[in-house]
Amino acid sequence: MLLALLLVPGVGRAQFRVVGYLPAWRGEVNTAQLAQLTHVNYAFVQPTPTGGLEPLKNPDKLRRLVAAAHASGVKVLISVGGWHDGDHSAFDAIGADASRINTFTTNLVNLAKEYSLDGIDIDWEHPDAKAAPSFAALMRQLATRLHGQGKLLTAAVAGGTWAGPGIQPGVFADVDFLNIMAYDDSPPAHSTYAGAAQTLAYWQGLGLPASKTVLGLPFYGRSTSSEEPYAALVARGANSSADLFEGVGYNGLTTTRLKTNLALDQASGVMIWELTQDAPGANSLLRAIAEVVRQRTRAAPAPR
Repeated sequence: MLLALLLVPGVGRAQFRVVGYLPAWRGEVNTAQLAQLTHVNYAFVQPTPTGGLEPLKNPDKLRRLVAAAHASGVKVLISVGGWHDGDHSAFDAIGADASRINTFTTNLVNLAKEYSLDGIDIDWEHPDAKAAPSFAALMRQLATRLHGQGKLLTAAVAGGTWAGPGIQPGVFADVDFLNIMAYDDSPPAHSTYAGAAQTLAYWQGLGLPASKTVLGLPFYGRSTSSEEPYAALVARGANSSADLFEGVGYNGLTTTRLKTNLALDQASGVMIWELTQDAPGANSLLRAIAEVVRQRTRAAPAPR
């Protein structure tokens, strides 16, 4: 009987994560989408150099999201930072000072409590080798405070094979999982299957466990001069199963399914930037992800 159970897909493994980012400035998540997600990251709240937080954009939208997500059994985290035009000076200032780390941690814990959030996602884009000790110190304190309250700590890190020096191995023990942004390579081939496989091998070669590895998928395309939502590409004639249209590279249904299978084999989930860029109906990338997951796994207890 034990052997039979071990041969059943999904038995003995944690639930496969499907993490979707929702920007504060655009769109909502509907009930049908929530049924295909395990986590939603509300993006973004910005840090200040002294450890404070800038005013949250669209707080009522976050409250609606939390209510709807929790009713569907989906966890909500707030994502801190983001690309922010490449300006990570506030993170640099916080990480270099223990008192500012403490202030920042307290502010994030209070924010999570105020909005009934399930955790915090740190999106410091990107710590380099010099900032690695600061990033590690921040993540250690956040882990202590958040895990003590039963809340999650995650982080978004770069894809490719260059960002590792900014992330000390101790961080892997502090986070519940890492969202790996396996996109934004040189366009139009900015997020290929081969690139995704290389990214997983790179991070896991640094010591990141597969159980904490979440593969990022783009719901947008890129050319040498622009970026365009997948939904807009399909609306103007792009093939939903292809990866290139008029010089814009994207991930269509076929590549998205292949990457989801890759994550099921080698990681613990997929992450999406971002949910409002998906196309409706049969062209939906989120729907394609969910179909692959249903085919490959069975219901299991939710992860931390």
